[in-house]
Amino acid sequence: MQDASSDNLYAPPTADVVPLPATAAAAQPFYVVSATKFCVLFFVTFGLYVLYWFYVHWRRWGRAHNETVWPVPRAVFSIFFAHALARRIDERLRALGIVRAWSPALAATVYVVFQIGSTVASRLADRGIGVPITDIVSLLALVPIALSMLAMQRAANAACGDPDGAGNRRFTWANWVWIAIFGLIWLLIGAVILLPAFGVDLPQ
Repeated sequence: MQDASSDNLYAPPTADVVPLPATAAAAQPFYVVSATKFCVLFFVTFGLYVLYWFYVHWRRWGRAHNETVWPVPRAVFSIFFAHALARRIDERLRALGIVRAWSPALAATVYVVFQIGSTVASRLADRGIGVPITDIVSLLALVPIALSMLAMQRAANAACGDPDGAGNRRFTWANWVWIAIFGLIWLLIGAVILLPAFGVDLPQ
């Protein structure tokens, strides 16, 4: 039976969004993940998710284009390769004829600047310099870092034909393990900060 909406010649075509199978997702040139899952994993791991994020993006790119890109060094030294990744994502969008209002250079630059700032502030805090200001700066820098990465991620999703990241929106058991581990760390940090405020002395 024909849908009544089909009588409208100007109606846009509709289709159900079906998540890609794991094998099809692995064949994509970039890593696909939903915004919600990205944000949860990024913030719960204090930004350490960035290592996995860059690694998978470069590994996917290398496999799709049969290039040797050494994803591990590119993930560890991501500040030197962020612009290259953003540029490749944008080139893919242009090749597909997808018009997207974003600046790959700006997204990568914001990432690099605040990643360096966060690292420097964290190193100073580790040495007791400028505490607690340096600790606060290191944590606050995670916000612009996440926003810049999210801009690149949304563009990568679009370049893979899955703009909402529907193919990787669910949390796996491995995701939950990491969330549990870092959740305990968050609780310990909260206890260290809040308990003294309520007059509870922590063991020395």
